[in-house]
This record gives sequence, C-alpha cells and structure tokens, in this order.
Amino acid sequence: MPKMRKSPKSLSKKILGFLLPSAIGLVLFAWIAVPLIMAVLWSLVNPDYPWSYPQLFPTNVSLFQWEYIFKYTNLVQSILNSFFIAIMSMLVSFLLALPTAYAIGRRNIKGKETLKIIMLLPMAFPGMVMAMFLGRVLFMTGLSSTRIGIIIGHTLVGLPYMLRILTVSFESMQQDLIDAADNLGAGAWTKFSEIYFPMILPGLIAGCIFTFITSMQEFNIAFIVGAPIVQTIPTILYSYLGVNFLRTSASVVALILLIPNITLLFITERFLKTEYMGAALGKM
Repeated sequence: MPKMRKSPKSLSKKILGFLLPSAIGLVLFAWIAVPLIMAVLWSLVNPDYPWSYPQLFPTNVSLFQWEYIFKYTNLVQSILNSFFIAIMSMLVSFLLALPTAYAIGRRNIKGKETLKIIMLLPMAFPGMVMAMFLGRVLFMTGLSSTRIGIIIGHTLVGLPYMLRILTVSFESMQQDLIDAADNLGAGAWTKFSEIYFPMILPGLIAGCIFTFITSMQEFNIAFIVGAPIVQTIPTILYSYLGVNFLRTSASVVALILLIPNITLLFITERFLKTEYMGAALGKM
C-alpha cells in the first residue's frame, strides 16, 4: 500500500511545536546571558583602553578593577555584612515560621485560609514604602544604622516565603505515617526526627534558600535603615550606579552579588524535586 502523506496542517503543527518552544528558549537565554556577558566584559575593561562605540568587544582586558575594588573600597566589609545579615534573617525567619507553619498546616484552626492570606500581605507592599515606615520605627527605637535593624527588616521581607513554603510542606505530609507512629507509641521527639523533619526537609531547604537570596539582594531596607554606617552589597552597587555611573565598578559588584544567588539556585535545582518546588511555589 502506498504510504500516506502527512497533511500540510499536521506538518505545520509540528513545525510550530518545534519553533515556538525554541524561540521562547532562545529569548529567555538571551535575556539571562546577554546582561551577564556584558557585566563580565565591563568588569574586565582596562581603564587605559576604554571600551566605547563602535567597538564590539574591549580591546584590552585586565583584572585592575577587581583588584582596585577589593583593595581600596569597603566592599569586603559590605560582603561580610550581607552574608551575616542574610544568615541571621534566614535563621530568625525559620524559628518564627516553623511553629506557625505547623499550626496552620497540621491543626484545625478557624480562619485558616484567612491566615494564609494575611501572612502574604508583606509581599503586597512596595519595598520602598515598607522600608520608609520600618525605618522610622527603628529610628525611634534606636536600631537605625545597625545590623540588628536591617536583620529585623529583612526578616519581615523573607518571612512570608519561609512561612508559606513550610506551611505547604506540613500540609503535604502523609497522615498515615503519623498515625502509624502514634499507634507504635512513638514520642514527640521520635516523630519529629523520624517523620516530620525528613518530610519537611525539602521545603526547609527551599525556604532557607529563598529567604537568604531575598536578604542578599534587598536594597530598600538596607539603604534606609543601614546607610551610611552599615553597607551591604546592594547599597555599594547603588552608589556606583548614581551620578557618576561607574559602569566597570558596578559590574564587579553585580557579579559578586550574583555568584551566591546563582550557586544557591543550582543547588535548589540539583537537590530538590522539581514537582515539589512547583507545588510549594505554585500555591503561594
């Protein structure tokens, strides 16, 4: 029997099914890769050989800007401040979110859905507005221009992420395992270490990563609450993007800010299940 030819309609569907995802993937790749490549190139520009139009690439590259930034600015202290504040805000968010998420996720509480909406309200406020009011409160309490003040602010920003992800983790736990542990006479610590903790661990890691990244890149609170005494990586970056617009210095700082964030995102993709992350973040 002669082979049936594919109709032009089905052929066009296959072509469209191939071209559309490819085009979207190419646009997303360019959207991410082009700014990153430009930042790398600008950070390597030799000040003795300026890079300007119509040159497509720098004519001479060097590590001068990297050496200058680390030797003659307070970037190192800003990096230490950023990591300390991010780690502390992550830990405080975890300690505050764990019992609350357990109560919402495992207990029958009246108005549970309302509580879920309320705990996401901080995400609805513009960052600058929240930072201005928080900065005023911290100034009145003597915590302005301190790392503790910034930690409090970053905790308020990151807590909704931690709280929502842990709540989803507790809600998705299998009740059969908990009932079996109760029937076997397991104590509170045994149930936590053998059942609760292993099952919420992916959510805990995801919550910590999102809270850490949120704190690392948060500018509004760090600037209004901490400046000019306590500086973080984003506030240093903002100073280079000001009136003078030092593109080479800003590129170095931007890359330093990106390194831990990209590393943590790769860890998330490598060790956490994609379907779990989709379930957790999709319900936020």
